Amino acid sequence: MTTVAELIQRDGLIIVCGSGGVGKTSISAALGVLAATQTNKRVLVLTVDPAKRLANALGLREFGNVEVQITSDLFKTSKTKLRGSLSAGMIDTKASWDDLISRHAPDEATRNSVLQNSLYKNLTERFVHSHDYIAIERLYQAHSSGAYDLIVVDTPPSRNALTILDAPKRMQDFFSSRLLKLLTANSQWQLLALAAKPFYEIADRLLGKGLLRDVAEFFTLFRTMEAGFVERAKKVEALLHDSKTSFVIVTTLEDAPLSEAEFLSAALKERKFSTHLAIANRVIPKELQGGALTEQAHVLNDARQNTEFISELADVLVNTDASSGTSSDIDEANLSKLLTQTLETIQNYALATTQISEMQSTLLDRVAGFADHFAVAPMLESDIADINGLVTLGENLNIV
Repeated sequence: MTTVAELIQRDGLIIVCGSGGVGKTSISAALGVLAATQTNKRVLVLTVDPAKRLANALGLREFGNVEVQITSDLFKTSKTKLRGSLSAGMIDTKASWDDLISRHAPDEATRNSVLQNSLYKNLTERFVHSHDYIAIERLYQAHSSGAYDLIVVDTPPSRNALTILDAPKRMQDFFSSRLLKLLTANSQWQLLALAAKPFYEIADRLLGKGLLRDVAEFFTLFRTMEAGFVERAKKVEALLHDSKTSFVIVTTLEDAPLSEAEFLSAALKERKFSTHLAIANRVIPKELQGGALTEQAHVLNDARQNTEFISELADVLVNTDASSGTSSDIDEANLSKLLTQTLETIQNYALATTQISEMQSTLLDRVAGFADHFAVAPMLESDIADINGLVTLGENLNIV
């Protein structure tokens, strides 16, 4: 696989990773838009990042645990149209856990007991790794539903993304741990309850009434769902290693994000995942690099020295102001001075962009060092605020 165009032609998953602030959310959304406008695929962009930046980029006010289909109305002002379908979704951790418990509980009584357990409520709302596992579970659920041909996943920053990828293995390890077996051994808990009744009374005063009993009840109930959870965790892990799952690392051409990208690539390889594509984001476009600007500066300098041209231009500007009913201070001398200042600005900018582009060229070699294939996303004129910005970003990715 060598290009973004080839990447979006595949069915399966695209998991987008990278450090914070490199534009993962925008790249993920742009890949989804690109796939939905250039193929007939049913595409889902799923973000496991709690921030709702993706909603803003796609022109949505809000969306949550249920995927929202993006209508063709969003593309009315765009030069491209939907060929397939495009949906977007985020992770609601609590709602997703409740749904998971409902599916795996052996009976209604167990389901209700777990959902009402105070420890369960605290774990699903506050424990960070509960979000990690449910994110990857939600991804599997969307994939196995058969509703989508391609799912693009926007992950949190690098090291948090790795905890999500490790979540299925941790779930399997948890169910096989000695700690869980100890916590759920009824006879041991009964003996402990008899021998340590004074301790329970003190714990209730310090930690809240019934906390230790809630712990015992929760893990005992949770273990009744072991078979379903372990089987599902294995399927999720297999999906992540499937040949149809592609990993894309996004970086900017700066030292810190590149170091994180190199770390992430090595960590993925250690877990037997492969980096299918790296994307260097916010690279100075060729038309703004020093050589192109220097050429424009030469043209402007020639114009500045052409007295006949300056005189004609001054007349045009004066006449334009007169026709609009405003006075003008423009004359040949002022116009020449303005062009000189503009010329100096362009020349200074050309020098600066030449230095930056030379630095970026060197750093791009580092991208080639950890990824067999990579694309370049140019720095856009303005921040992405609507679907047109995503279309532009996607099209620039597609031609690399």
